[in-house]
Amino acid sequence: MPRFAEFDVEGLRKSSAVADFPWSETWVTLIRVDAKGVVRQAKSLTEKVSLLTVASDKDLVIASCPEIYAVDDLSAARAAIRASAAREMTPSLG
Repeated sequence: MPRFAEFDVEGLRKSSAVADFPWSETWVTLIRVDAKGVVRQAKSLTEKVSLLTVASDKDLVIASCPEIYAVDDLSAARAAIRASAAREMTPSLG
């Protein structure tokens, strides 16, 4: 049985409430606590993509920037961070 049945994030602001959340900024750290209590953090864009890829609805995912936000829409977070990663990989033609 998991150590935590579910996480209560009612006291936290939700990332979905912020227009254009700055997912890819270096000053944003993602933190994931899984159902067994294992904690992981992601600071780089590559780490953030990996963390969000394995995160599930049973995990607690928060963003620290410097306020703390509950990541309440994993699909939107994944799409935003993957779009940022794609932009970073695309060479500019300037």
